[in-house]
Amino acid sequence: MNLLIDNWIPVRPRDGGKVQIITLQTLSCNNEQWRLSLPRDDMELATLALLICLWQILAPPKNDDEYRNRVRFPLTEDEFQKFISPWMEKFCLNHPTYPFMQVKGVKASETTSMDKLLTGVSGATNCAFINQPLQGEALCSGCTAIALFNQANNAPGFGGGFKSGLRGGTPVTTFIQGNDLRTTVWMNVLTGPRLQKYFPDEAYTENQPTWVKPVKPNKSISASAIGLARGLFWQPAHIELCPPVGSGKCTCCGQPSHQRYIGFLKEKFNFTVNGLWPHPHSPRLVTVKKGSVEERFLAFTTSAPSWTQIGRILVDKIIQKENGNRVATVVNQFRHIAPQRGLELVVGGYRNNQASILERRHDVLIFTQGWQQHSNVINEIVEAGLSYKTALRKALYTFSVGVKNAEFKGAGVSVHEVAERRFYRRSELLIPEVLASINFSQADMVIRELRGKLHQLCETLFNESVAPYTHHPKLISTLAIARASFYKHLRELQPQGGVII
Repeated sequence: MNLLIDNWIPVRPRDGGKVQIITLQTLSCNNEQWRLSLPRDDMELATLALLICLWQILAPPKNDDEYRNRVRFPLTEDEFQKFISPWMEKFCLNHPTYPFMQVKGVKASETTSMDKLLTGVSGATNCAFINQPLQGEALCSGCTAIALFNQANNAPGFGGGFKSGLRGGTPVTTFIQGNDLRTTVWMNVLTGPRLQKYFPDEAYTENQPTWVKPVKPNKSISASAIGLARGLFWQPAHIELCPPVGSGKCTCCGQPSHQRYIGFLKEKFNFTVNGLWPHPHSPRLVTVKKGSVEERFLAFTTSAPSWTQIGRILVDKIIQKENGNRVATVVNQFRHIAPQRGLELVVGGYRNNQASILERRHDVLIFTQGWQQHSNVINEIVEAGLSYKTALRKALYTFSVGVKNAEFKGAGVSVHEVAERRFYRRSELLIPEVLASINFSQADMVIRELRGKLHQLCETLFNESVAPYTHHPKLISTLAIARASFYKHLRELQPQGGVII
């Protein structure tokens, strides 16, 4: 199966209809509007990322005008053939010498089942997800290619000495969302001038994919020596698919396939990448330690919703007090190419504990027209939400642990943690709705109303949290102190001269 010419992309019409498996040419060369259709949102995000990476190396737009034309108009068949012809041998899943995302000759004592490629299906935490039974039993060629790419680039390594990708184990991925799949893909392909600005000079890098020129064991590699194609399709593991079995239904996408894969071989090998490769699809956190600047990719480390990270995924922050951040390059590009457009931002990734997946994340955050010029307002909205959450948590923490110096006993129950989860759940739509609809010319009024709603929410949650303990005689003083602390924090959050709505 060749990703450039064969059917492998699982879609359905944007307005509804049956699932179809289409080719890259069908997607790219006509006006039909498609959306991805897989039973797992992480596999859909991986498919989108794979398509973006393919077009990024096949045909990056020469300039902003060509970028706009690629978004607006499908490619001609002649253009398509011209773009794919130099790469025809590089993206074949079962190539006899250079199989996609694999290496030949892997030595393994046992075969690993395909469910290990579907992140979060196997292991102790799989009960945290809604997975169809036997979802990873037998995968078609398309789902196999998507799963290989996802495991290598978006998920933790297999554990036990296996490496993760260039962005770390669970990077946050951000993409611009268009009207349909084709436009979404092109809206996230960087132009040639931006590639020259943000990526190492191709003349000084190794740019063959890892399955064409594998990483050598125990090698120390400079990130600046990794070319664009090699970095976008980086494979940190030695994997080789076992020969496929006969026809049947793919247990992932549910579509019939003339052959399916039921297992693969994997082999440990060690290497070191020095420095950070500037992957264009993820925000980065910047810290200064002892005068040295360090960067790492943003990851989901808590169950807090995606809106809490907006300050990191949407707005570049100059290093202040030894901390800063850079948004994904694709987001920065869109900011400059479409300065008057609203934004639909896809945010996805995993939350993990080492090799175990605790949570799958996939959100679409919407920002109204003007977001490019009003990052300060967006930050103020997000900070308001976080500040009210912190005020609630601090007061309830006091109620939970007590006041040691005054010898006031605490409740001994983690009511602050429960309240924090409830705050996020009940405010899940509140802040995103403000960001999606705000009239920036009336920002002060909108933020004042938001603060009033957050105040009321926190009051409700505080009272709910302490209600079971209000008649406990040993907690009366502690509750009074916690309540006083709570309202002190709330008053501090009101603008000077402001009133609580």
